[in-house]
Amino acid sequence: MHLFYQPDSNLYELDEEEARHSSKVLRLNSGDIIYVTNGKGTLQKCVLNIQGKKAGYEVLESQIIERRPFSVHLAIAPTRKAERNEWMVEKMTEIGVERIDFMLTEHTNADTINRVVNLTRLNRIAAAAMKQSQQHYLPVITIGNKYEAFVKGVTGSEKLIAYVPDHNKVEHVFSKVKKGSGTTLLIGPEGDFSEKEVSLALDHGFSTVSLGPTRLRTETAAVAGCHAINLAQNIL
Repeated sequence: MHLFYQPDSNLYELDEEEARHSSKVLRLNSGDIIYVTNGKGTLQKCVLNIQGKKAGYEVLESQIIERRPFSVHLAIAPTRKAERNEWMVEKMTEIGVERIDFMLTEHTNADTINRVVNLTRLNRIAAAAMKQSQQHYLPVITIGNKYEAFVKGVTGSEKLIAYVPDHNKVEHVFSKVKKGSGTTLLIGPEGDFSEKEVSLALDHGFSTVSLGPTRLRTETAAVAGCHAINLAQNIL
């Protein structure tokens, strides 16, 4: 199934990049069947009409794809390298994530946030990953959230923070997921959360969890946590 992304369900035309991909990469022709999603659950079966560099389409059928009965929400202190932030967004989208919030912690370099987290580019990467993995909901991505305000504002989900105190053992995130409900997982920066930040999270109902026996990079931890939550929801 050839799936394309058009956020405006009433436009009936692929954007320039999608149009080029349809004709030059996929070698589709007028009359071919394509599917178009708006990233908000609408899926349209369409017939393609290529005219020069433009690719319009006529909608044959339209349906709403229901959201899954649980949600995965990752809040992450961004790494100092843009490509690592982009990689984690791509992989989490492929696995399945409803929301990704990049937050500022005590150990986050606020001066570099705009250099390493480009919201326009991240949304484009997420859209490509959504199509590649045959999904119909684009994750919400935000940047610049201050840690304290974010932690205080989380409601309506199982609240977890990836943090293992020295010489202590905590349960793996897999065992803390509640079937059919939302899960919010906090992932710290290089250098981890400060003791003050951990205490704040615990005071607001978060539970500490492990992501395994080895120390992970921020981007690896985010993807591992996202996968563990999805796995728990699908097999428990």
